[in-house]
Parts: sequence; C-alpha cells; structure tokens
Amino acid sequence: MLVMFVVSYKLFIDEKEKLIEEKDKYQAKAEQLDLINRIEASLARMMRDSTLFKYEPEFRRYTLARDIRFVGGKWNLSKPSQTLMDQSDVVYLEQTGKRLKSIIDSLSIEKAHDPKLKEVSYILAIVGSASNLYKDPYHPEFDNYAYTDNENWNYILSYQRAKALYDFWKERGIVDFDSPHYHDVVELVIAGNGFGGVGRVNADKSNYMDEWKNQRFLIQIIPKVGKISSQ
Repeated sequence: MLVMFVVSYKLFIDEKEKLIEEKDKYQAKAEQLDLINRIEASLARMMRDSTLFKYEPEFRRYTLARDIRFVGGKWNLSKPSQTLMDQSDVVYLEQTGKRLKSIIDSLSIEKAHDPKLKEVSYILAIVGSASNLYKDPYHPEFDNYAYTDNENWNYILSYQRAKALYDFWKERGIVDFDSPHYHDVVELVIAGNGFGGVGRVNADKSNYMDEWKNQRFLIQIIPKVGKISSQ
C-alpha cells in the first residue's frame, strides 16, 4: 500500500507539473495574442487618414490611397518630371513619407515606455507593383540586357519603384527607415511583386486603362512579438 501510495503521488505530481506547464504555455499565447490585437488596433488608429492610406481588410494590408501612375518602364523618382504621369504625386508622396515617419516614431516611443513592448519590433515592407501594359503604345520594350522575358523584367521594375520610393523619402530629408536610429523598432523590407500578387485590379482587356490602377505601393507594418514581459 505504501509503495502504491508513493507511486500514485509521484504520478500526481508529474501530472500537476504538466498541467501547470500547459497552463503557462496557453497563458503566454493568450498574452501574446492580446498584445498583437492591441498593436494592430493602435496601428489602425495611426493609419486612419484615408487621404494617405487605404486599408484592404480582405488582405489585412494598407496601400497608398492614391494610385501612382508611372511612365511606362520608368521608376526613378529623383526625376519625377520624366517618371510620373501626374506631377502632383510628388507632394502626395512627401506627405505619406512624413506621416509614415510619424507612425514609426510613435511606435518607437510606445516601445520605450511600455515594458510589454520590450521584445516587440516590426517589419516595415514597401512593396511595388507593376502594370501589365501590353497594349500601351508608350510602354517601351522590356530591358533585356540581363533578364530573359517581360514577366521577369516587371518583377525587377516593381522592386526598383519600391526602392525609388525609399530613396525619394531619404534624399528629400524626410526619413531613412534603414538608418540605425530605427533598427530597434523596424526591419525594412523593399520588394516588388511584378504584375503578380493578390488583390490586383482585374482589368477588362478591352479597356487596358484599368490596368494602370495596378501601379501602386503596398505598405505593410507587421508586428514581431518575442517573449512577453510581465513587468
């Protein structure tokens, strides 16, 4: 009887420790989920200016509220008169850079003052998209000096446009999101999805002008949550 009691007690202690461990694990996940929800709600408030950003709930992402129309095959925003179809886009892009800087600065301040955010950082993705302007008489032949076909060229072109937007903000003294000042709060990602990706405008092939709407920038701020601090 004594042996059975000792064995049973040992099994009970082991099971209790497992239950405590599972409870702690689920508690940590619940706290992590709560923190992510709080961060996303905070981001939604910061990016609610519909004149600058547009939220696409089905893809849980933001785009610039204004479609930026590039001259076919162009990307260099340091020469906007040669690159942009509408020169008023220059002022708009300056405004979005300033607002995005304000948002990232706010996230940095929140992190500095909230212990729960100590292990939180963000991926800031600037993503370019290209139009498939197969009927556009002003769209030049793709640059084939290093790339084999039009689809590959458009991946490179859309990346170059995203990189040009980053350079535009940096060169005009608005913000450099890849500076050491921001490394603790954001990891910058610059990307291009060519004329692929989700959420594209399905242009009517009889009216290719709708395809211009796929020349746009996507802005993603994605929280990365590490160990939750309970302090």
